[in-house]
Amino acid sequence: MIAHRTLVRGIGMTAMLFALAFTAGTAGAQFPDKYTNLQVLPKETSKSELQATMRSFAFALGVRCEYCHMQNANKEFDYAADDKNTKKTARVMLQMVAAINHDYMTKIGKEEPVRVECATCHHGLTKPRQLKAVLAEAIENRGIDGALALYHDLRKQYYGSGQYDFGELPLNQLTETLLAKKQNKEAVAIMEMNFAENNPTSVYSYHVLAMAHQANGEIDKAIADYRKVVELHPDDDWAKSQIDALLKPQ
Repeated sequence: MIAHRTLVRGIGMTAMLFALAFTAGTAGAQFPDKYTNLQVLPKETSKSELQATMRSFAFALGVRCEYCHMQNANKEFDYAADDKNTKKTARVMLQMVAAINHDYMTKIGKEEPVRVECATCHHGLTKPRQLKAVLAEAIENRGIDGALALYHDLRKQYYGSGQYDFGELPLNQLTETLLAKKQNKEAVAIMEMNFAENNPTSVYSYHVLAMAHQANGEIDKAIADYRKVVELHPDDDWAKSQIDALLKPQ
């Protein structure tokens, strides 16, 4: 019970501000004055606490009340019903968060450890996944053209909102994975898109771009990439050695 009570308190002022500010949408749903089926949250949870908690879930996952709660034909909610698997999953996730904060975070030796919340992982997505995983799956199922189209669709929809990291790092990491699997054409396409969208200047990005070009047989482009690395970082001996190796007659 201590862990569960701590979970409610851990929602903090952010959720309470949501409760005050969010007066439409989920706020339109009528919360009951008495609760008959609280299984994880403390039985003594107040109505204001429960409203704040539910709204914090909605914002964290980017959903509305009907995502977990049953509605009848008149759009009236049956909050006690357990028909939806999403509600059952939410209970398990609440128990997991409480265990992390109460049983694990308290053991790391800090007086005020960072608390885990739903938004810590979800960032407004019902199924929190890293962009590189989403694109890797798209390459397997839809090919590289489908993956590139998906990236642009996701970037258009979510850029700046925090759901996905559209920076250079995830695309660099995905490219390295593709190179390890000998998917060289796909690797080049991802990195060239990375440079087109993000204009990276990091040595890491240029290294990966050069590796992708080299693996794809585009030696002149690889040499140019490594030369850019040396321009940015004259002390990069590895890039210099790659240029020398690529310039040697084969």
